Amino acid sequence: MANRLITLVFALGCSLTLSAQNDDPVQQQQMIEQRIEAIVENLDEGVELDYTTLFDELNFRLDHPLNLNKASEQDLRQLYLLNDVQILALFDHIRRYGELTDIYELQAVRGWDLVTIYFILPFLQVDAGIEAGNWTLKNILEEGSSDLFIRYTRVLEEQRGYSAISDEELSANPGQRYLGSQDKLYTRYRFRYRNNLSIGFTAEKDAGEEFFRGSQKNGFDFYSAHVYYEEKGWVRKVALGDYQAQFGQGLTLWSGLGFGKSPFLTTAKRNAIGIRPYTAVDENLFFRGGAVTLGKGNAELTLLYSSKDIDANIVTSDTVDSEVLLSVSSFQLSGMHRTANELFDKDAIRERHMGGNLAWKTRQFSIGFTGIASQWEADLSRNLQLYNQFEFNQNKNFVGGIDYNFVRRNFNFFGETSMSQNGGMAMVNGVLVALDKRLSMAIVQRKYDRDFQSVYSSAFAESSRPKNESGVYVGVEFAPVRKWQFNGYVDQFKFPWLSFGSDAPTSGHEYLLQLTHKPSRSSEFYVRWRKRQKNRNTSIVDAPIDFPVEWTQENFRIHASYKAHENLQFKTRMEWTSYQLTGGEKEKGFLLYQDLIFRKIGSPFNLTLRYALFDTDSYNSRIYAYENDVLYFFSIPAYANSGSRFFVVSKINVRKGLDLWVRYARWMYLDTQEINSGLDQIEGDSKSEVRLQMRLRF
Repeated sequence: MANRLITLVFALGCSLTLSAQNDDPVQQQQMIEQRIEAIVENLDEGVELDYTTLFDELNFRLDHPLNLNKASEQDLRQLYLLNDVQILALFDHIRRYGELTDIYELQAVRGWDLVTIYFILPFLQVDAGIEAGNWTLKNILEEGSSDLFIRYTRVLEEQRGYSAISDEELSANPGQRYLGSQDKLYTRYRFRYRNNLSIGFTAEKDAGEEFFRGSQKNGFDFYSAHVYYEEKGWVRKVALGDYQAQFGQGLTLWSGLGFGKSPFLTTAKRNAIGIRPYTAVDENLFFRGGAVTLGKGNAELTLLYSSKDIDANIVTSDTVDSEVLLSVSSFQLSGMHRTANELFDKDAIRERHMGGNLAWKTRQFSIGFTGIASQWEADLSRNLQLYNQFEFNQNKNFVGGIDYNFVRRNFNFFGETSMSQNGGMAMVNGVLVALDKRLSMAIVQRKYDRDFQSVYSSAFAESSRPKNESGVYVGVEFAPVRKWQFNGYVDQFKFPWLSFGSDAPTSGHEYLLQLTHKPSRSSEFYVRWRKRQKNRNTSIVDAPIDFPVEWTQENFRIHASYKAHENLQFKTRMEWTSYQLTGGEKEKGFLLYQDLIFRKIGSPFNLTLRYALFDTDSYNSRIYAYENDVLYFFSIPAYANSGSRFFVVSKINVRKGLDLWVRYARWMYLDTQEINSGLDQIEGDSKSEVRLQMRLRF
């Protein structure tokens, strides 16, 4: 009787949640923001990722909920909210007991607890009609939707790169001023029909770049466009223009979103999505050309080709038999073209990639072979030092790898082994296991050679790239009683060769513990402790040689999110940090912030406010914190030095299909009269920024 009552109450709650979600766009947006913030808040501090792809998928699934009875593994993986054990458990449940008839049946699926169900609920349904219908022009026009975004951003204080300068001084030092205005501009259009067709373009002008004059007579500095098709026939995917490609565990070929360590076990494993359209504004890490995925039964073949100009620092140029020969010292990844020097590096050389993936996939097992050949129309001539002497330094490269994924009941085994053209090897293996409905564990082992060379890779690692590293990660999620959850991980790692800032092989470890209490859907409280120990060269000036010494960083956080009223939510955080280099003084930091979030169902207006106080002894003891922003824009700034910060962001629903965002943020420092450095330097103790955005949906 008690079980039936719980089921009835849960079913009623689900229906109310779905009803509110479908009727109110403010609550829809809040649902997406909550889920992305939950992911971002728990990632490694300081990690800057472009979440456009994830936001696109969640936003689309709010309007077009995924039918669980017809969904594929890839459909569910693209939500980034489930692991493979949960996904396979759903398929096993449907196979045993037939298709789901109500959404509340999910609580009977192995590994699907109430927290998981509520978290993913708004993006799912069991209505078989959602995937029905044929491709017709009428259906495309009636069901397809368009989004147009226009965004404006500007720092209000004058920065050195925009200040007045005499013509004589500028002529003698052309790199001393930016060529364009302080305005940053962004626009994006995308048409989408179900999950089958996407057509769109993106354009961006960074602050300091010219616009419809000088070096940018065509307007924006960066343009991107795509056409994407997906179906369940033998031609499964086609991408033209700009696209992403993700396979295996990210060792051989991975572009786009890839998470690092976090308390959530789902981020310990890469869930590859193959080829997808590119809609972000990173001007480097994407492919431009065409890709196709063909399939028959369990076999799947993806072929891709990319050719685009990239930024590079040219050190020599010569002409032999009318052929221009270039030599470059490095690739430039900033995407900024604000000065004469930066413009000289723009589109300096052409890079080409050709490759693909051959895979055999079933629900329980998959194996794939990935290879990518790369060529640059220039000779690389990097100024390699002892620590990075094994870096890629030719104009051709090939990387090949094999990956696997195997799910057996509560166990999910996965891994990838890859080798670059020079013989460098990299390997990662892991397992996700649901030991009990209340206890899950992840173990990831990796070993990356010092001479492994891959341009497009994003595997699980302590470093930013998978090379010169070995380690073991163990993570745990434990919910001993209802409304309480414990998360934690231990990561032990080594760097067998020298690394940047460390003139000897080193090792380190990282620990994280988090206890969360969620008394209701609208409130959450957690405490977190994190400790990291690594090595870097000593800072002793008169030391006869550079030698590594250990540094230790600890963070302790108390966070509360709660509702004071039906329409008013508060978020409060206190965080302490300490940093100490062996033989040096302990550097401390403190952050306190208060958020106020006003959102009323049916109201065309919502508001988010934050006021923060911070005090750190140095940049080493900085503290990162996620900030709410306009739609599709994310920021995780570092709070350093001493002062306060304030921001307010408001969304206004002008009419159906037309939304406006306004954001104002301001840093106020107590211990400095100069902010930033170089051409971005501001004379004063404050820095303000305004951001405006419009979205038109039709």
